[in-house]
Amino acid sequence: MINNATNIILWNANGLSQHKHELHNFLIQNNIHVACITETHLTKTLKLKLPGYSIYRADHPDGTAHAGSAIIIATNLVHNLHSINPQTNFQSVSIQIFLNHIPLTLASVYCPPSQKITTQDFAQLFTSLGNNFIAGGDFNSKHPVWGCHSTSLRGKILHKTITDHKWSHLAPNGPTYWPTHTNRHPDILDFFIYSTPSNLPLAIYNITDLSSDHTPVKLVIDGVTNQIPIRSSLTSGPVNWTHYKNYLSNNTKLGIPLKTAKDLEKASVTFVEMIQSAAKLSSRPNNNYSTNTNTIMDKYPLPGHINILLRLKRKARAKWQITGYPNDKRIFNNLTNKLKRQLQNHKNQSYNSYISNLNPTNGSLWKATKKILRHIEPTPPIRRPDNSKITDDVEKSNVFAEHLATVFKPNIIQTNPQHSARVFEFLDSPLPVSLPAKPTSPNEVFFNIKHLKPGKAPGHDLITALFLKQLPPKTIILLSYIFNSILRLSYMPSIWKHAQIILILKPGKPPENPSSYRPISLLSVVGKLFEKILLKRITKIATDNKIIPDFQFGFKSKHSTIHQLHRVVDQISSAFESKKICVGIFLDIAQAFDRVWHPGLLFKLKSFLPAPYFLLIKSYLSQRTFVTKINGALSNPQIATAGVPQGSDIAPFLFNVFTSDLPLNESTLLGTFADDTAILATD
Repeated sequence: MINNATNIILWNANGLSQHKHELHNFLIQNNIHVACITETHLTKTLKLKLPGYSIYRADHPDGTAHAGSAIIIATNLVHNLHSINPQTNFQSVSIQIFLNHIPLTLASVYCPPSQKITTQDFAQLFTSLGNNFIAGGDFNSKHPVWGCHSTSLRGKILHKTITDHKWSHLAPNGPTYWPTHTNRHPDILDFFIYSTPSNLPLAIYNITDLSSDHTPVKLVIDGVTNQIPIRSSLTSGPVNWTHYKNYLSNNTKLGIPLKTAKDLEKASVTFVEMIQSAAKLSSRPNNNYSTNTNTIMDKYPLPGHINILLRLKRKARAKWQITGYPNDKRIFNNLTNKLKRQLQNHKNQSYNSYISNLNPTNGSLWKATKKILRHIEPTPPIRRPDNSKITDDVEKSNVFAEHLATVFKPNIIQTNPQHSARVFEFLDSPLPVSLPAKPTSPNEVFFNIKHLKPGKAPGHDLITALFLKQLPPKTIILLSYIFNSILRLSYMPSIWKHAQIILILKPGKPPENPSSYRPISLLSVVGKLFEKILLKRITKIATDNKIIPDFQFGFKSKHSTIHQLHRVVDQISSAFESKKICVGIFLDIAQAFDRVWHPGLLFKLKSFLPAPYFLLIKSYLSQRTFVTKINGALSNPQIATAGVPQGSDIAPFLFNVFTSDLPLNESTLLGTFADDTAILATD
């Protein structure tokens, strides 16, 4: 066997659902990275999951449980869905992986024996896979070149296609099809067709595992498959919090200059780097952690009696394949059925144990429910505006970033020149003399740190709330100095104006379109901590000036969607009881938060905020940058020229200010919850 290799199996399951427990165990026990499965017999109503693996399917297009193909790949491997091609005469599904950083397309193909396939069909199928590909399948094609006893018409067609295009085939030495009928002979129907670089040696083996009328074929490639990076973290194991606090106490310098914006930029970067260094130096690697798929076995261990059954079944099958005796076949069938029952019982017992240990108080019940209800759709290649496909993660992240850069811009509308001129004239006018911003204190900083939610994802600096909760008093004092400098200078450091964006597919949207994904911004926890302190100050000013209207129920204390719905329902009920007509318009503003016009927002803020706070918000909104992240791959930085920062603590307040001047009419009821608006009128 080849060390540091990629293991692939090809297997005709003759119905995948009935063998899923056996297959799952086989994949784990044999460290299989990718499985090409044919004759899956799956339909769109059947949701198949194997923990630790991603499944991509091409079911038969008529929707019935026959034929079909699938590719199963370990979830920790970098891969992209290449194509799904469910046709009547063949079903194929392909993914792209990276071996030694070389892109390679893997395909699983099933060709039903009763369908006609031409040379052109085969040529189009394999050509679509690119220059470097390996296609494993049950082609139902016989030819002596790959070891069959006879030649079929389809075998001649497939052989001609391979020869004409100078592709190669790789078949095992022994049969892969073991018919139950005595008038049929074992033969080789499952093999690979490939076009790969010469520096990726291939080796192929027959295997006697798994229960079907076909035996698996194992392909070993001398190449390391790229793995998805572990979720970024400052630590690789448990943290020695005493060492962490001592390091920070010894390295915190309180006498740093904080008189200019340049000083503030340097101090904020130094503060972040100090916490990062303390975290890294205070943690020790966890040797029990591994990214290999074998770690799944720790979660789904098989009892000893099932492992014994597996060995007995393997021996019985090998014996029957050698002798062909009916009695040996009966023994093999009995062991196969017994193993299937034992695996099902083990699965049921494990699941019952898992369910009985769920607890609503520790969050485990919620996590289990969320896991069951969540169905992750395979993500196909993203399409560029010119309709070309993208499979590389770096390219994907850049396409998403470029798309979001067009989203985080003001709406293109025909504006009133006089109105725009008035806005910019007001913004350019001198600010009135104001008192300085109210400074913060170490106690206020500590109070807000104590109330940070510990489970929130960190931003680009990887500093979590837990690291802030463990800050020693001296470091908290330094942080209060930095925050006071921000308030005094009305300047927000760049390091806390940067977002890392991940993307979540919107339900029911076409996954190949960049606009079908919802951006989720991950912001620095330190920056969000300062936002909480700032928000408390400007919220009081807005409340005293009655800036946020009464009809806005979003992001307001002691207000919820239920309360707003009561207003709407009450208006409708009153009209109904009075036998009047009630007309309603319900609006949901598209990309409302993302396209907030900054000059318009600043115009409204300047009308009530003292100068220090206004200038600070102006700095906070200007030159905000972001990157998108796909499987660890980061895009080039982009600038957001509009919108309020999604995920920030201050963004809801800013949006409420921006929409605070919606016109009112005595004859209508206006109700808003953030960007959702209801307007009711009664005759």
